[in-house]
Amino acid sequence: MNAQGRLVSGMTLLLVVGSSARSQEIGFTAIPPGFDFPADGAELLNALKAGDEARLRSHGWLVFAGLTQPARPDDPAGEALWETWYPGEEVFGSAVVPEAVRTLKRQLRVPRQFSALPGARPQAVGESQLAFTLFSQELKDHTRSNKLHLKATMEGINNGWTSGTPTRDRKVADYPVKAMSLKTVWMPVRKQGITALPVWDEQPTVVNAPAQDVPTWKRKVAVDPARAVVPDGETANLPGFPGSRVVPLSSFYHFAMNAEQAETFGVSEGDYAVLVAMHYTTKEIPDWVWATFWWHDKPNEGRFARNRPDEGKLRSPWRNYLMDVSYDMSSPEEDNGTPNAVFNPWLEARFPDGVNSNCMTCHQRAVWKPETPNFLPVTRGAASEDDAIFRGGTKADFLWSLLFEGNQ
Repeated sequence: MNAQGRLVSGMTLLLVVGSSARSQEIGFTAIPPGFDFPADGAELLNALKAGDEARLRSHGWLVFAGLTQPARPDDPAGEALWETWYPGEEVFGSAVVPEAVRTLKRQLRVPRQFSALPGARPQAVGESQLAFTLFSQELKDHTRSNKLHLKATMEGINNGWTSGTPTRDRKVADYPVKAMSLKTVWMPVRKQGITALPVWDEQPTVVNAPAQDVPTWKRKVAVDPARAVVPDGETANLPGFPGSRVVPLSSFYHFAMNAEQAETFGVSEGDYAVLVAMHYTTKEIPDWVWATFWWHDKPNEGRFARNRPDEGKLRSPWRNYLMDVSYDMSSPEEDNGTPNAVFNPWLEARFPDGVNSNCMTCHQRAVWKPETPNFLPVTRGAASEDDAIFRGGTKADFLWSLLFEGNQ
């Protein structure tokens, strides 16, 4: 945590990194001042109404810059402060979490949207990937103080509505403006030799690509863990992808996996997990701010690189990620007049029409019902208040985690 940071809870955190023995007690670390968080929600919505793309994108980047500040002042190249946040089981689990020493776990698992729900078969990248979610102090406190993580609470709320209760009012208590959740997505890189990694270039997938029996993206890079710097223009011949650009491991946020993490990935202990994508959402506006990031080997090119802060705010390797952000399910409209599309290629692009989806539209479907929740189909545009997805349920304030990780 830098000089402006602060501890916002009375508990301590024992920070254990991968398989390293190094540890240090540290508290949950909030985004420090100077990173536009929390912003004034009315001002953000006015910027949306005015079509001020620069303001909206700058805010998305600045919060990201705040999240990626180092967790410890004596280790600027160490863990980002978001690593000190709370995993899902400590927020939504039914067990009592002791207010004592905690351990950073990095519990990698298959993203929940790739579970066995009907129609959830991935449609794009065939490579496996794992993820974990983290949550802010404010989101944790609101969830547990209102007992929203308990099935009995949600059943009681849902059973309490009358037939005359408007759909807009059938919802849990709104989360506070500082409530925030993160989803991180990782891919494995071998500790020795070259590892092939797909890169999203906003292009359709290639079905049955050379030397593969699954769909993939059109381009890959060759990740070299042995060198911190790779000469510009160096290439390697990957199976089915000759002339692939070589990039160093240091261009990613990454960590060495311990035995348990490596087993989950099906690789060797000491191999690396590299961060390829991240979502965050904040309750700064009623429908939350939704920002999504993905790694790219040409991070200074194209529309998704616009408005990135200077290096005084956003350091490497975080400058190697592109960003898109959404403040509304429909606005600003796409060039063809259709509702706004904002998605992450490592997540939504894997589903039918996922590249034409909007993350807010997906999360509006987070409605507590007695039956199993379903996030499909991924789409865009706001649903009407009489849509079937809301009938007989309680809106979970856009939080799928409240449905999938809680209510035991």
